[in-house]
Amino acid sequence: MKSSKGRLIVCWIGAVLCAALGWLSGSVAVQALLLRGGATLLMLYVLNAAQQLLIFALPALFLLQGRATRWQEFGESIRPLNKETVGWSALLAVGGSVAASIIASFWAIWLEQTTGYTGTADPLPVPQNAGQWIAALLAIAILPALCEELMFRALIQSALCRYLPRVGLWLAALVFAAAHFRWEAFPALLLIGAVLGKTYIRHGLLGSTLLHALYNSVVLILSARGAEISPMAALLCIAACIVSLRLLLRGEKKDETDSPGV
Repeated sequence: MKSSKGRLIVCWIGAVLCAALGWLSGSVAVQALLLRGGATLLMLYVLNAAQQLLIFALPALFLLQGRATRWQEFGESIRPLNKETVGWSALLAVGGSVAASIIASFWAIWLEQTTGYTGTADPLPVPQNAGQWIAALLAIAILPALCEELMFRALIQSALCRYLPRVGLWLAALVFAAAHFRWEAFPALLLIGAVLGKTYIRHGLLGSTLLHALYNSVVLILSARGAEISPMAALLCIAACIVSLRLLLRGEKKDETDSPGV
């Protein structure tokens, strides 16, 4: 009993130290680079990747290791993917990115008209060559997806679903949306968090991470190219989003307490 308590305490200390180091070192390093005028796009990508690891991934892994049962259940959540899951995830990422942007746009307009809030999110940096594109996809799309899925689905959602099976998934989605500090896109982020949560329940950590990474990649590409979506294309994307979502979650478990993880 004492050894398990000691293990839990050590894991909590490690998690807190990693998160604090991520917040402090990231902000200090960015400010130093900007003041010296030496902040290159690649440096910012590296800093973003380091922050994601320190703030989300490592604390989640520390806390998952705090109890042997949590770590065992986390291992069970890592299940292989089939071709259908990959295909429907790719289609959902494309359609979902357009649907989410439409929801965010309407919400942002209403929020600005009622409160005057216009948002604080900076535009994503635009890669200029193949090397920067590879770095951007790794540091902005793929790695953040894995880190956030470890924190918000494998750790937080699984814990909440264990004690609050009816609302745990939505509470985790709420935490996920709030953690992005993008209030002008809050409803869209809440829905994205819920879809990722349901995907985690149905397909495990690899499934939700794949969908999250594909979604991030589509958003990055569309933002970099400044693509404008026609009304007809938007309708097709929404239809694709609905169809692919239903097919991706086909056969989903009804009891969310069966969610893999903590």
